[in-house]
Amino acid sequence: MAFDMKHKVVFAVCSLLACSAWGEEQPTLKEITVTGKSTDVEARREATTQKIVLERKDIENLGVMTIGEVLGKLPGVEVQGDGQRARGMSRDSVQILVDGERSAGGARMAAAIVGRLPAGDLERVEILRGSSAEFGGGAPVTVNLIMKKALSKRSTALKAAVGYRGSEPNGQLTLTQNGGEGGYAWSLPVTLNLHRFPTASETERQGTAITPTRDEDKGVFSFREFALSPRMNWKEGADTLTLAPLFFDGAGKRSSDMTQAASSAFNGDRSSEEENHRRLMRLRVDGEKLVAGAKLTLRASLNNGKRTADVTRVARDAALTATTSTEHSDSRENETNLALRMDQPLDEHLLAVGVEYINLRRSDDQVFTGSYAAVSSVQAKERQSVLWVQDDWKLLPSTTLTYGLRGESIALDSAGTTQSHGRAMPSLAVRWEPVNQWVMRSSIGTGLKMPRLDEITATVSPSIAANTPLEADRRGNPNLRPERSVNFEAVLERYLDGEMGVLGANFYARSTQDFIERRVQLEGVRWVDSPQNEGKARHWGFELDGKVRTDNLGWKGATVKAHLTLPKALVDDSRLGVTRMVRDTPIYVFSAGLDESLPSLQSSYGISLQQSGRSITDIPGEQRGSTRAKTTLDAYWLYKLNPQFNLRCSGQNLLAADSVRETTYLSGGDTWSLRSVEKGVRGVLVALEGRW
Repeated sequence: MAFDMKHKVVFAVCSLLACSAWGEEQPTLKEITVTGKSTDVEARREATTQKIVLERKDIENLGVMTIGEVLGKLPGVEVQGDGQRARGMSRDSVQILVDGERSAGGARMAAAIVGRLPAGDLERVEILRGSSAEFGGGAPVTVNLIMKKALSKRSTALKAAVGYRGSEPNGQLTLTQNGGEGGYAWSLPVTLNLHRFPTASETERQGTAITPTRDEDKGVFSFREFALSPRMNWKEGADTLTLAPLFFDGAGKRSSDMTQAASSAFNGDRSSEEENHRRLMRLRVDGEKLVAGAKLTLRASLNNGKRTADVTRVARDAALTATTSTEHSDSRENETNLALRMDQPLDEHLLAVGVEYINLRRSDDQVFTGSYAAVSSVQAKERQSVLWVQDDWKLLPSTTLTYGLRGESIALDSAGTTQSHGRAMPSLAVRWEPVNQWVMRSSIGTGLKMPRLDEITATVSPSIAANTPLEADRRGNPNLRPERSVNFEAVLERYLDGEMGVLGANFYARSTQDFIERRVQLEGVRWVDSPQNEGKARHWGFELDGKVRTDNLGWKGATVKAHLTLPKALVDDSRLGVTRMVRDTPIYVFSAGLDESLPSLQSSYGISLQQSGRSITDIPGEQRGSTRAKTTLDAYWLYKLNPQFNLRCSGQNLLAADSVRETTYLSGGDTWSLRSVEKGVRGVLVALEGRW
């Protein structure tokens, strides 16, 4: 990995600190925390804040191949590619951590670091809601991905999967070797993915000043990925040291053919070919050490990523005149991520103090030739400094008060546009168990959400086709201000007898100053899509969830889960002088699942359903739109061949649900309408899973 001198110095300092801590002779001290086998419901009940935990079995029952696909199926959270949404909020409303580590690139970067790794590398997933000094309140929901640790027991695990997405073949092979001796353990997972995805979409355009057209686009996206993610653990008493390098290399191809018809007559076609290559190298070191009754945790990671893409488009008009254009892009990212934390028990208090530093440097180069010729180069960097302190105070056996203060200072620099903001953010939470099996939680705190680097970049990405509100230029906004929010949660949970499960109800409210949305508007003679500060927004709603094991109800071996979010959102639009709905607010988001063990058949099965309600946009005099409700149904069947091997059959999107969106733009007496349909694709996968 080509780290610069600064990275080498940082890494050397972290290694010396870790080795120094490891080598010191310390007296025998009492452990701060006691770990043992507990269920996800027990972990949720004992947590001081609102937490939902997906265990290893829950992850396996999703029937997916990669961690990125796991993120797309979490209850109450929607993560698809670079987009994340929760509680009806569509802009960076989910914070994704990897073993507690927050990336400068936000959820997009965190998903890129581990998203293509096999789902088997996950130990569990924690979904946390509300504000805290430890995690902040910029995003209403935090997802913490806990990776597996190496085990000293000698073992081998294998997963070989083959199947189809639509008519296209897919495959994955993961081989993991574990070993070690005494206090040393190591794990070596090697993964090879070979995927092909068919794509199909239809787009209809109408407008006052344009000819009605209909596009039909069909193509295939294929990629090959190789991942090597070894982990090495050293343990002596309560002290630990972990070294976790990662190497990822992926190459993909995308081809598509589009035919356009205008007024039922051939209007032209376009074919495109894209080749891309992504490489990621990462080195993470973390350690824990007990010093005078306090637990010190040190973490350092260096990340280096590169992505290149070449796109060739050949377009023909109605007269069959061909035009060729090409696009070459090159993106490089280097991130240094450091954190130091201390946990100190003091009588009925558990005091935690943490400091974090993140430095991200990114360069993006693009070269366009053909019908549109241009060259652009953007250099960007981001620095984050965080200091937080938090205290869990057990006032009474039934009551815990958690209070803290978080300070963030963030500086952005993108193509000469600079911003620097900071904020001190207090938070307060209480956990109260007035009677056995009833738990009440409430929290209030503030948050800061900075613009992304690309959101403040003034460089314009022009529309490929004719410039209209339907296909506008895209750029950032150098004057974009950060969002500042106040967040409130109130939760009531009922834990059922005999560890049967839990039922929960949550009310949340969020007030956001300088709320950011993307807006399409006419600038001179060009339509431009850019982020804007729209005004003060208010998000609120209810969440209902439950997990019930039905053994005591006469249904042996079954578990039923469900999660329902009912969001509402309004913004006081300072530009229009009206109070209106926030763009793309869904009516509801619902997920449910059932899994059952069938010992007599040496089998188990599961069914999961995710339903996104209709999303609505209504901007008076400017834009109306909706995204239709969508239901996704998945299922799996697991057969135990013998004590070492299982055969798993799983199906994804069995209803082949389409994504349908309709949008109308208005300007003066002119209107433009767009209807797009992205065809759903079924997936079937058969996997052999073994451990010996």
